[in-house]
Amino acid sequence: MERRNLYRILHVQPEAPAEVIKAAYRALMSSARMHPDLGGDTAAAARLNAAYATLSDPASRRAYDLSLRKPARGTAAGGPDASSRTGTQRAATSPAPLDARNWLSTRTCPLCRHAFSGSPGVDDRCGRCDSPLRPAPERLAGESGELIGRRRSSRHARNLQGWLRLNGAVGELAVQLRDLSLQGVSMWSPLAVPAGTTVRVTTPLFDAIALVVGCRASGARQVLHAQLLTLQLVRDGKGVLVSVKV
Repeated sequence: MERRNLYRILHVQPEAPAEVIKAAYRALMSSARMHPDLGGDTAAAARLNAAYATLSDPASRRAYDLSLRKPARGTAAGGPDASSRTGTQRAATSPAPLDARNWLSTRTCPLCRHAFSGSPGVDDRCGRCDSPLRPAPERLAGESGELIGRRRSSRHARNLQGWLRLNGAVGELAVQLRDLSLQGVSMWSPLAVPAGTTVRVTTPLFDAIALVVGCRASGARQVLHAQLLTLQLVRDGKGVLVSVKV
């Protein structure tokens, strides 16, 4: 039996959703070239397959998570404090979800939840995941809340290659931008990403953290709509015209 932590084998957090686990497994096998057909080690690939087989099945994953919560040494599993200890461990393993939109007030990186102090400057980055912490421009007053579609700010088509990173996953997904504004972004992705997931989007023009607000299938690809939470433009000495109003 594999004695190493299965989450560590796949390079994901214990609270990672099924979609992140699947993306990490695919990234390791293909992008990281750990599949034997791509030159990877057979034993390492077997460990990845075994870890994914356990964590991708809800029942097997629950049983594995329970096996990680071992009682403290010197206390019987059925002792009087077993229930309270289990509750404490459960809380530590599965923290309550936070609203990513409140990241500035809670002073936590919206991607990895690493704490920071003060107000983020133009070039400030997270000390853990190196994501940009410069807040994206405020949404226009009176908006309905729609980020891609009904809004007052202009939309700009960008056939631009980008890369999508999920928190806790190894590797990046290649994406292609469809629409871009200072408040939101729409892109084609090879994998579905559930709404409510925070992602990092990197392109030659900008680096940002975004909150996925919608995902739908479009042929063999997925169309993701996301709200920009942070935004750092790439400064290369050239000017970029975003919009003009007369």
